[in-house]
Amino acid sequence: MGLVSPYKRVIIFALDGVGRFFNEVPTPTIDEFFSSGASSLTAKAVIPTDSAQNWGSVLHGVLPEKHGLKNGDVEAGVPFNENSKYPSIYKLLSNNSKDIKLASYAAWEPINTGIIELSVKADLYAPLTHENFFLRWWLRFKHNCLKDSVYDNIVVSRLVEYIHNPENKDVNLLFIHLTDVDEHGHGYGFGSQPYLDQIKIMDSQIATILKAIDEVGWNDDSLVIMTTDHGGIGKKHGGSSDQEVNVFLAIRGVGIKPNSKIESDVTNMDCAALALYALGKDIPEWFDAKLPTEFLRSS
Repeated sequence: MGLVSPYKRVIIFALDGVGRFFNEVPTPTIDEFFSSGASSLTAKAVIPTDSAQNWGSVLHGVLPEKHGLKNGDVEAGVPFNENSKYPSIYKLLSNNSKDIKLASYAAWEPINTGIIELSVKADLYAPLTHENFFLRWWLRFKHNCLKDSVYDNIVVSRLVEYIHNPENKDVNLLFIHLTDVDEHGHGYGFGSQPYLDQIKIMDSQIATILKAIDEVGWNDDSLVIMTTDHGGIGKKHGGSSDQEVNVFLAIRGVGIKPNSKIESDVTNMDCAALALYALGKDIPEWFDAKLPTEFLRSS
């Protein structure tokens, strides 16, 4: 298998809190995605297995002790240090080309406000940032009072509109973050029936997004990556148990052999190296993220 670099765009599906629990329920869309490209079911999250630390590593290419991102800080609205030695791939790409088109559609708004630098020019969307007051109130009520998080429905709807808009055909990096599975893990327990039911809903939402990507012809020139930040145990995560650390990494695109396996040791953080390489950019020497060895041999 090989990465046909450069691709026109990289699309990253960031599925919050899924771990490897999707194996416990029917997920035809995820299964088809795995079979259409290369995948690893032995990938690991970075520790601690929290969202800011892991999505920070996915987007900055370094371990948490280097990027320093923590849930409490990003949720409090603390922006990422613009002078950090470890900028995000968004900032690296924007510094490399002022005309590059970047986008992030995130159900968890701290990705856009605390993990991606505020100086980066990108098309950003998050329900609790960009929707009107009444919809934001309804989303919070559903989440806080009814334990029925429905952020992802709104994200998918807005994202499909974005993909179908001809003005966005040249987007080079698109980060797609879905959060309702994680919310159901915290509300009902990771591995619980409501949590597993939400994974099935998420699978259908991914199908909707992939259908839109296919309809606009992006499959022919995109590398599509799918991963998660952690699993969970009980109603929590952050530790180093197998249920929290065990994740997955799957990629598809022209040049990647269907039904192929990534047998080397990989982490979700390696998405940063994959994204830069796929877009024809150099991987910084200071990156902890690495290309899987299978792709090194074919490069």
